[in-house]
Formats: sequence, structure tokens, C-alpha cells
Amino acid sequence: MTLASNKINTLLLSVEGVGMVFVVFFLAAYLGGLPTTNVLQNQPAFRIPLTILGVVLLVLILATVVLAGFSKKSQQQS
Repeated sequence: MTLASNKINTLLLSVEGVGMVFVVFFLAAYLGGLPTTNVLQNQPAFRIPLTILGVVLLVLILATVVLAGFSKKSQQQS
């Protein structure tokens, strides 16, 4: 199974982009209540986007690992 360089770059950039947005939301929730010991991850404004972004990020990472495995397997058979 071979993929075009464009498709691989698009997949990797989407994984990096979703990961970056997830980290920004996570840091905003964690550092948002910094003068106190409050962590804002329990509020729905942060919990829902973090859940959605986390699931999307996990799916993209899994897809990347599976595609890498298939492409490595097809290269070894050739």
C-alpha cells in the first residue's frame, strides 16, 4: 500500500494541528486559574472541547500508526 506524498503530508499536518490545538486548550484550562489552586478542566467550556479534540487526536494517531504499518509491510514484500 503506497500513499502519495501529498496525502502523507496532509495526514501528518492534521495530526500536528489537532495536537497543537489540544495542548493550547489544555494549557488554558490548567493555567487559567493560576493565582489559585483551581483547575478549569472540570468546567464544560473546557471539558467538552478537550474531550472532542482528544478523541480526534487519538483516532488520527491510530490511523497514522496503522497506515505506517501497512506501508512498511508492503515495502518489505516488494
